[in-house]
Amino acid sequence: MEENKKTKGFVLIFFLVGIVTAGAGYFYGKEYLEVARNVILSLLGMGTILYLLEYEGQTKGLDYDNAEHKERFFLMFFISLLCAVVFPLIPAAGWPYLAIFIVLSLFSDSLVGLVAGALLLMITLMHGNGTGIADFFIYFITGAAGIILFRQLDETYKVGARVFLSLLTLFVALSAGYVLLVNEVFSPQLFLIPVINFFMNLLLIMVILKYFSFAVIHKYRERYMDLNDQECPLLSSLKEENIEEYFHAVHTAYLCDQAAKRLGLDEVLLKAGGYYHRIGVLKGENTWENIEEICKEYKFPPKLAMLLREYNHKEEVLVSKEAVVLKLSDTVISVVGSMFKKDANVILNYPLLMDAIFRKKIESSVLDGSEITMQEMNRIKKVFLEEKLYYDFLR
Repeated sequence: MEENKKTKGFVLIFFLVGIVTAGAGYFYGKEYLEVARNVILSLLGMGTILYLLEYEGQTKGLDYDNAEHKERFFLMFFISLLCAVVFPLIPAAGWPYLAIFIVLSLFSDSLVGLVAGALLLMITLMHGNGTGIADFFIYFITGAAGIILFRQLDETYKVGARVFLSLLTLFVALSAGYVLLVNEVFSPQLFLIPVINFFMNLLLIMVILKYFSFAVIHKYRERYMDLNDQECPLLSSLKEENIEEYFHAVHTAYLCDQAAKRLGLDEVLLKAGGYYHRIGVLKGENTWENIEEICKEYKFPPKLAMLLREYNHKEEVLVSKEAVVLKLSDTVISVVGSMFKKDANVILNYPLLMDAIFRKKIESSVLDGSEITMQEMNRIKKVFLEEKLYYDFLR
């Protein structure tokens, strides 16, 4: 049933491209054979895009969660298609194709975005008058630069430099392509359309990034806020069932949060990892199978479930930096807590203790496949040493 629905969707968008292209051809007064050529080329391009989407989706090549939400790409593509057939009405120097290439890649991947942007650019050029290969190259190269710059956005969402560099590339390309070759006396007015294009793309990119942040990057932000609240029902259940495990989780989450801030890692993810890395005890033993049930029952964000699996599944090895930070935080809280449990008044030599803990982890095989560097390990150790006063809460 689901497969039939997906096939019908692909067929619909495929023929919509042909219909829109044919309609644009008649609107612009193209000859019958020219319209037929444009439709055939457009359908070939769309067929390539649909194949890529299916292939990349099956091989997990699509970025973020785009494989599960292809409807977002189709929506952006169709809006862009309508724009593409309108662009011939405005000067070529004013086409906001940079934003189109970027949005199509964000909701698919770099390859699909590049092919889709090129197809739409071709459709615009086929219906314009006096446009050609130079126009294609200008927008194709700036679009490719935009796609490269906006690859792999993460929760930190540092986009300022990316926006600046992509717009700078666009302005330089527009100036070289539409200003230098104008046979007129040089004047600031020659830059009017490129400047308008610059600010139009800036506005569109800001809108796109705002929507992308809401729909993809930070779609689980509210869920993380609920899970990281100590009054969360799941944590309250842990507190009632096993007060010792509850406080261990709270202290581990605190160290994870502090280390994440210093290393520039995902703070909300690591804090949640600290809270729930032993949540399986609510169902008996802290096995991955029990944790997985809780992840599904309480709708844990996918990245949190992946972190907990990496940390707890017996067949997994620690690879991500987040998993390493969680392991070290968990170990420090366990070691310090056990020492205070034996003697609440003991005075600990934290530098020697941290050296021993970190040396043991490094010498063991547990971190052999991880992405963590020695420099980052030293920064984590420094963070933990700065929390000497906090460890008194474990007494």
